Amino acid sequence: MSEATASSALPPEQLSERVAAAGLLLPVALMLLLSALSHKDGSAGPIALSDTVLAQGVAIELALAATMGFWLWRRGWRPFKTATYPFQPLDVARGMILWVCAIAAVAVWVLVCRTVFPHLFAVAKETEILGGPQLSLSLIYSILNAVFEELLWLGLGFAAFRRFGWGVAGIVSAALRLLAHAYQGPLALVTVLPVGVLFTLYYARTRRLWPVVLAHAFQDTLALGLLAGHSSSGLPNIS
Repeated sequence: MSEATASSALPPEQLSERVAAAGLLLPVALMLLLSALSHKDGSAGPIALSDTVLAQGVAIELALAATMGFWLWRRGWRPFKTATYPFQPLDVARGMILWVCAIAAVAVWVLVCRTVFPHLFAVAKETEILGGPQLSLSLIYSILNAVFEELLWLGLGFAAFRRFGWGVAGIVSAALRLLAHAYQGPLALVTVLPVGVLFTLYYARTRRLWPVVLAHAFQDTLALGLLAGHSSSGLPNIS
């Protein structure tokens, strides 16, 4: 399905670009502020994904959904009508295929970084991910985070910058996704960047949000589930 066909088949976005930009940029600013406060000494250190950290993430995203989400809703945002086609059972298969493509994209980009940016790759490889979270909390976090983030990066991102065209909106969306994960240091450039680009391209092409949400949630559930039984992990986590 072409981009023009997908765009014409969905109802027009009623949310103003200014309001959409505010709804997008305020959570990003909050993410950056919380990241800065957690690294006051300026050092990146290991990435902690403990029960406490995941619970805090769930609480923050629920609070933002209840406040910013309600504010956006009152101003006409209906993302499940204007930002995506309705969920279909086939979206599960689409999501799994997209997840496989995301893993492949990361693998290819890892090879590129290892060859072209060896220092960046070496630092990213040494980044520790610590935790051991409970599986139930990991599942809750993974699902909520996937829905929250993809509505943010793709739903609001494309609504906020639609006047500049799909290309610019996609670039800004992918860049903000990467910026929000800057707390991961070079690891974000190796893992989050290729996944974000792939997700953005898929959404721009199909206007289907649910396969992206499923691929995102599956990867985070897998990574956190494996982390639950280990003290550290090098698995990519796109949350």
